[in-house]
Amino acid sequence: MQTLASVPLLKFNHDQPTLCEEGLAVIEALPGPICPVAFVGDGRSGKSYLASKVVGAGAFKEDDSDEAVTEGIDVVAISSHPGHLLVFDCEGGNNAMSKSHSIVTVVGALFATALIFVTDGKASEAAIEALARMLEERSLIKCDGTGSLQAQTLLFVVNQSRLRYSEDALEKILSADHGEERKEVRSLISKAYPEHQRDFFTVPVDNKSEFQERWEKLHDAIRAAAVPLKMGKLWMTGPQVAQMLRKVEQELRTRGKVSLPSLHRHVILDGWLKPTVGQVLQSRMDKLWENVSQEEFSAQKVGSVEGHCSECKNSKKGWLDPDVEEFFCEDCWRKFSPKVLKCCFCGNFFPWMIGRVEQVTKMW
Repeated sequence: MQTLASVPLLKFNHDQPTLCEEGLAVIEALPGPICPVAFVGDGRSGKSYLASKVVGAGAFKEDDSDEAVTEGIDVVAISSHPGHLLVFDCEGGNNAMSKSHSIVTVVGALFATALIFVTDGKASEAAIEALARMLEERSLIKCDGTGSLQAQTLLFVVNQSRLRYSEDALEKILSADHGEERKEVRSLISKAYPEHQRDFFTVPVDNKSEFQERWEKLHDAIRAAAVPLKMGKLWMTGPQVAQMLRKVEQELRTRGKVSLPSLHRHVILDGWLKPTVGQVLQSRMDKLWENVSQEEFSAQKVGSVEGHCSECKNSKKGWLDPDVEEFFCEDCWRKFSPKVLKCCFCGNFFPWMIGRVEQVTKMW
């Protein structure tokens, strides 16, 4: 499904966040994979203009008044290989700092694989502090040691740039030593976005000769950073993303925090495993296995797997690393990770005694 004009996804009623069925319907219609981009940053900095440049002129509402144009989050979906590009236009940081509006930041942190932080005119200290405040809002996402945020790329954009910056301007800003408080702000940004996950761009006003070249460079970077959203190793579909949004709203409203493991279980168990099993039973496909012998099932059981360990170079029992797909023996695994292991299916971490090795995939 493709929308040429934005629709509301999240609005506020008496400072209470409310998901809009119109926006959820657009997302639920997408088969996946979903490649989400969130435009965040200063109010009146041109976020809606840049977001419209990605999906089509005029897609998001624009205005040159001094009043904020976007409240909450508006969304547009367009077809884009390998699935759909989902663009969130989020309200400006200077009118989203109240506690009730922190859901805007949480949605950006959870759902966007590319976060576009936009500031106007120059890369000021105020913009760096605004980005750091956004990262502090992410403390509302509780990982509990059994889940992690998907790697996200930060593109720091100076829109309508009035100054000349070098390509490593962001690195210079983050490495600058201007006292303990400013150092702490910079450390927060650097830890959230390592050097390979952040970049800096400037876009001049659109009547400048270099505008098109600078815009195309930013546009290419946005497309490259907008990778499919995954839960563990699974590409998420539109219905799963919509389901997750509803769960985020519910948890913030009732608990004030978002439990990432809870979201993982909600999407994988309720949104994928249970419907899949139900479909199998309804179609009577479970009867296909009635005449299959136990010998034919033997390859699909859990148990021990022997292989050549990439670390100690010995042939021992072990399993593949789900991240790099290299084989390591059990002794080496106990050195790497003595207490917990990463499940190859959901990507969460669990105590050793809970898991087993699956003999076909050779994974824990």
